[in-house]
Amino acid sequence: MTAETPISPATAAPLAREIVLVADLDGTLCRTDTLHEALLARLSKAPATLLKLPGWLRAGKAALKDRLIDEAGVLAPDALPLNEDVIDALRTAKAQGRRTALVSASDERQVKAVAEATGLFDEVHGTTEGKNLKGAAKAAFLTEHFGEKGFDYMGDAKADLPVWAAARRAITVGAGPGLIRQARAANADIEHISPPDGRAKAMLKAMRPHQWSKNMLVFLPMLAAHDFSAFAAVFLTFLAFCATASAVYVINDLLDLASDRAHPRKCRRPFASGALTAVDGAMLAGGLLLAALCLVLVSGSFLVFSVLAIYFVLTFAYSITLKR
Repeated sequence: MTAETPISPATAAPLAREIVLVADLDGTLCRTDTLHEALLARLSKAPATLLKLPGWLRAGKAALKDRLIDEAGVLAPDALPLNEDVIDALRTAKAQGRRTALVSASDERQVKAVAEATGLFDEVHGTTEGKNLKGAAKAAFLTEHFGEKGFDYMGDAKADLPVWAAARRAITVGAGPGLIRQARAANADIEHISPPDGRAKAMLKAMRPHQWSKNMLVFLPMLAAHDFSAFAAVFLTFLAFCATASAVYVINDLLDLASDRAHPRKCRRPFASGALTAVDGAMLAGGLLLAALCLVLVSGSFLVFSVLAIYFVLTFAYSITLKR
């Protein structure tokens, strides 16, 4: 029987350099989702696109991505909010002589545009017609392409769990406690970078509460008449207008992402900076409008409902068309 020759650190190092560092695009290298942003960009220019979406979706998500790129083109890579922690990890890997790859479920044309703009990647792979590189499909592709456990993977979402399980090392980006637990169960060799920022604070900022003071005009008739018997109803009306106004601000910011990111001050807004995603914005705007409706129903005033509806339609029309 012969003793096995121990592997020295000098021998092991080249093997580590052969492990490819793979990064996802949406939510990882880019703080937002390029598909959602492409859709918003298209809707801001052509609202009628909303009517085409059901037909595109019936053909599959890959077809939807393809059609959006065909009609709107790729998003400008230099305008996307990139994650500096991910960029630092990629630069460190390159300095160590490792190969890097950008592999994403986004349309391959968008992925290539970002890769070319950053200059950080040796290979680029994205979704093409009939092939959506997401979840288990991405895990199978990477295993076939780089070999079993031949890659480390940086991702940010539950859809990445099969990929982390197939990787040598799992690297979570901006993950919360729940996702970290799931990722650790998928792969014990795990690293966490770029902890999530306070989303509640970013949401409050997106609502622009400093603008709510304008809605205090609803109290003027009551104050002028020195009659406070209707205070409760007026207060509910005030809250309903505040919620509606905030919803409009959120929608406006979502539709103005490109111009806000080119602005020296507006680029720090939550959606433009990537602190909040388009999905966050849609949920926030929807929740605010629902809250406004509930407040109006509690107040029981059809007049308030009518005025609020007209206010929302006019301000929404301004965001979509009139200001352009």
